[in-house]
Amino acid sequence: MLSLLIVALYTLLPITLLTSYSLPSGVFYGLIAASLILLSRHGFAEAWRRTQAYRGLIVSYSVLFLAVASSSLYYGEWAGANSEGALRFFLGLWVLLLALGHIERLSLRQAAWGVYIASFVSSGILLWLTLNVHARPVTPGLILTTYTSIMLLLGAISLYSIQWRLTHYIKLETSIKVLAALAAFGGFFTAQTRTGLLGLPIFTVLAMLLFSGMRRPARSVAWFTLAAAVFVVATLTNGALMERITQGIEEVQACHDENKIEYNSMCIRLQLWRSAIDAGASKPWVGLGDGGKFIDYLQDVAIPKGLTGQHVVDEYFGEPHSDLMLMFAGFGFPGLLGLLLIYAAPCTYFLPRLFKTEASFQSKAAAAMGLAVCLGFLFFGLTETMFRRMNTIGFYTAMIAWLMVLSEPRKVD
Repeated sequence: MLSLLIVALYTLLPITLLTSYSLPSGVFYGLIAASLILLSRHGFAEAWRRTQAYRGLIVSYSVLFLAVASSSLYYGEWAGANSEGALRFFLGLWVLLLALGHIERLSLRQAAWGVYIASFVSSGILLWLTLNVHARPVTPGLILTTYTSIMLLLGAISLYSIQWRLTHYIKLETSIKVLAALAAFGGFFTAQTRTGLLGLPIFTVLAMLLFSGMRRPARSVAWFTLAAAVFVVATLTNGALMERITQGIEEVQACHDENKIEYNSMCIRLQLWRSAIDAGASKPWVGLGDGGKFIDYLQDVAIPKGLTGQHVVDEYFGEPHSDLMLMFAGFGFPGLLGLLLIYAAPCTYFLPRLFKTEASFQSKAAAAMGLAVCLGFLFFGLTETMFRRMNTIGFYTAMIAWLMVLSEPRKVD
């Protein structure tokens, strides 16, 4: 029963993430509670062995919390929200890695239905908002840029899961997966956001590696070229999206002079990044002590230094629109390293599993999905604060643990 509850909560997680502001955290903590009870029921059997097997990953995920804790101790003021997020990464991943090992693979893969449902539901929401709202739509739970980036990621996961067998109705199941991927990709292009475009090449390469592999390089190159051509055509024929891309280039050109203060989207980002780098460099080992103090740094330090203008503060750009920049400003180099490890450490497990010849396709597909989550969030987070809210931190952590267990190499699943 607990196994079914955990799978059900996993199914709900992506759906609630794209439809609700408050529910995802409840689902995540429910998932952690159910996992702890499951471990207790099993007497924490295999807990030490699995901890040893993933000790490098677990230690890597502890670095961000240690950076937050040490910085907080230095300033004598606990960084509450940042510490909760760091603990979600660290302890959340650890608990889930231990608990999911007690659930059968076929049952655990059933949580993918949440990805497909979330793809359809979010696309429907976005289509309705686009048709009924003249301004850029305000999406539920997350801002539009984060929302559409996660939609794109769900589309990639739906595509990679085509050869997962979840039911006896193979043709119907495959159709649902393909339609879910198309819905997510279509919704992304309809929204005309630019950040998600950073992840498209990565998702395309992973699809090529998964379905063609390196043993057939000519076929891999052909599929990559075809996919790239499709995405390029889709972008070029989307007039509104092309206008936004052109606008972004023009905005960057307009503020190339560091001494010139401009107030457009890209120039504001550049001002925020300059300010974040200055904040982190001023206290390279402890940062500001809290990511929430960045807005005060803008007002008290960045404006007098000419790094940004008053309008940026007045409009309350309270974070630098970059996860890496936010961690550097808040906690210096240790915080930056901690976040980089959160992206990179799982890749050292997923990448070899993707190329492991004796592993089943199901395991390789999970490895490709895991890489898509890690690298997708990394590239999205270069120009957007994907971890702005606890909801996306919980989602990322849960997905990494789920796909880490499902990608464990086995010849037969």
